[in-house]
Amino acid sequence: MIGKSGKVLIVIYIVCLVVLFLMCSTDLIIREPEREIYRIAVIIEDVRSDNYSNFRKGMDQAAAEFNADVQLITLYEKLDAQEQTELMEREQQDGADALIVVPVEEEQVSQKQMTIPVILLRAGVAEASGAGNVIVDHEKMGELLARKLLEEQPAKSPVCVLTDSSGQSDMDRLFLEGIEAVFAEEGRSMQRIMRNEWDRFFMMLEKMGTEDSQEVVILAENQEILTEAAGVLYGSEDVAEAVGGLYGRGTTMSILNYLDRGLITGICVTDEFSLGYYSVREAVRALEGAGSVPTVMESYYIKKEDLRDPAFEKLLFPIE
Repeated sequence: MIGKSGKVLIVIYIVCLVVLFLMCSTDLIIREPEREIYRIAVIIEDVRSDNYSNFRKGMDQAAAEFNADVQLITLYEKLDAQEQTELMEREQQDGADALIVVPVEEEQVSQKQMTIPVILLRAGVAEASGAGNVIVDHEKMGELLARKLLEEQPAKSPVCVLTDSSGQSDMDRLFLEGIEAVFAEEGRSMQRIMRNEWDRFFMMLEKMGTEDSQEVVILAENQEILTEAAGVLYGSEDVAEAVGGLYGRGTTMSILNYLDRGLITGICVTDEFSLGYYSVREAVRALEGAGSVPTVMESYYIKKEDLRDPAFEKLLFPIE
């Protein structure tokens, strides 16, 4: 028979076991602190196309890992620097904890005084000393593309650059500066074709195609122009026959499809998924007071045969 004191000890023992169980398996007694959700606003030019598809996937991945709520805000007018700074101010007033900005004009955006962390996705390294910045060195990208073009194309082939000064961003400008630097170094010439001259230029190429004349190599200033030029080649066999190569930059599905069809010869790309991931990561680090240094992204040159390379497949077609 168990005595009265023994029964009391058993009850106390059972109560202790229940308490320990509750402490280990629930938050009824010890409540785990709730993680703060960081609200991050991302101000970019445009998400109406697939330009930012992989970039958004990277941001979503980082948001899940770092407990962030990421919202994309686009400009009403492309390349409107004043509107971009006004949106920065508005998002700060509306309670954003941090901003990620693809600047229309880097100098104007970087000089904007804000009371919350601002992560800039910069187009070059000249002013990249600020902690937390994520940089795509477009000048270096242009140099890489120019060297590959000169390796692959005959020295006698004329090179024409399709450009649009009215819609030129800092990324476009630095990209072209890199190309021009390599051409000057190699003693090669190139001709800029402005947008108002494109129709006449392609009509000339169409005539060249029927006459079996010397092939022309085309460089596109940005991915929008590259897509447009590839579309012209797709729609006219005569124009395509007059073009010895079409080069540019970008990772949109249209560009990759044209590359796979052989209408685009080579492109320079960066890891857009990692670009989005790092930008959110740096924003959270800034909010938590962690130290940071600028992150410089690598550029890669890709041709049709590289699309099936496992390393490039992961870069171009990331899975969240």
